[in-house]
Amino acid sequence: MHTIDRRRFLQTSTALAAGLSAANLSARADEKPSKKIGPNDTIRVAIIGVRGRGMEHVQGYTKCKDARITTICDVDSRVVGKAMDACETAYGKAPKYVQDLRRVFEDPEIDAVSIATPNHWHSLATIWACQNGKDVYVEKPVSHNVWEGRKMVEAARKYDRVVQTGTQCRSHKGIQEAMEFIRAGKIGKVHTAKGLCYKWRPSIGFKDDSAVPPGLDYDLWCGPAEKRAFNENRLHYNWHWFWNTGNGDLGNQGIHQMDLARWGLGKNEFPKSVFASGGRFGYKDQAETPNTESVVFEYDDCQLQFEVRGLPTNDEKGVMVGDIFYGSEGIVVIDSYTHWQSYFGQKMEKGPGGAGGGDHFANFLAAMRTRNYRELAADIEEGHLSSAFCHLGNISYRLGRKLAIDPSTESFVNDGEANAMLKREYRAPFVVPEKV
Repeated sequence: MHTIDRRRFLQTSTALAAGLSAANLSARADEKPSKKIGPNDTIRVAIIGVRGRGMEHVQGYTKCKDARITTICDVDSRVVGKAMDACETAYGKAPKYVQDLRRVFEDPEIDAVSIATPNHWHSLATIWACQNGKDVYVEKPVSHNVWEGRKMVEAARKYDRVVQTGTQCRSHKGIQEAMEFIRAGKIGKVHTAKGLCYKWRPSIGFKDDSAVPPGLDYDLWCGPAEKRAFNENRLHYNWHWFWNTGNGDLGNQGIHQMDLARWGLGKNEFPKSVFASGGRFGYKDQAETPNTESVVFEYDDCQLQFEVRGLPTNDEKGVMVGDIFYGSEGIVVIDSYTHWQSYFGQKMEKGPGGAGGGDHFANFLAAMRTRNYRELAADIEEGHLSSAFCHLGNISYRLGRKLAIDPSTESFVNDGEANAMLKREYRAPFVVPEKV
């Protein structure tokens, strides 16, 4: 296991502590972006967050010959060993390690950042990167709340940045074929799209608050979120199950299937209403988010349904994690990240189907070279909309009632209590700005 010794840590992290503050980062907002990347230039990438999904970022970029990971960043120095080792194996030289992501944004030698932090950091990290001339690949959901997702879109457009959302199914040939099939009317008029997240999630139990472990910058880990007493149960991965940092499985695994459901319906605006119900059933633990949740989004001509089941359950037409599209003539089933199948008539006779993958990281790098965000498989606008649907469902669940929505303002109709939940209170200096 590759380790970060004291000398290296000081050279690559502490020695940079006199660099930009959060305020300095925002102050750079009016400066010109980084240089244009030529066709033969190697794109220099920094990975931010490498304990979980971030390792797949490392694996993805090391396979791309036109890119090189030059920096690994994580607030927890205990978890960076695998990433450093993988890069050293790929390039024959270890990348630089920094603990503070603000050092990444100020570094002129970095062209793009690839963000795999907890959800509560996605928006601010993306905005700071855009303001400092970096292109961005940001994991799903792109935001922790509805309001900050729209700010990400504004930042990407204002600073002419290429910002890819981590819903990688949009780059997969099989899923693209399924969407073309649906949108071409092959199953008739689609009246319902259903996203399924049937993924068993065990109890996280209970743990006492404790001292912050050496190697973790807990203040920086909290960032924009409320800083609570340190508890190991709210840290790695389990942060998904607390409203302060995560969005439950609707915004964790479910965002992939939510994105496909919206894509298949062809809806690029908010629904007119949302209603959700559910609970954390089957056990008691410290987690806050539901392990069982049903959501219905209404449009004038169709509806989008979503269901989270975190306990033992049956499949639906072979689907545990995927989507089903219901049309007047038949249905389309997407039962994985790459495979789809159609069925027709009362007897559900098999029709066309297919499968095929793709490279979401390569798509991002290609769009960086052309400077055309429309070439992205999952532009930040798409990411914002699909992420927002997850947030809308969770707001309805937490309030326990149906909510009317004004799509033109991306807000609720005459409902101050619900509208207050479209945004969070940010902890200085980690504040998503009103004006990006």
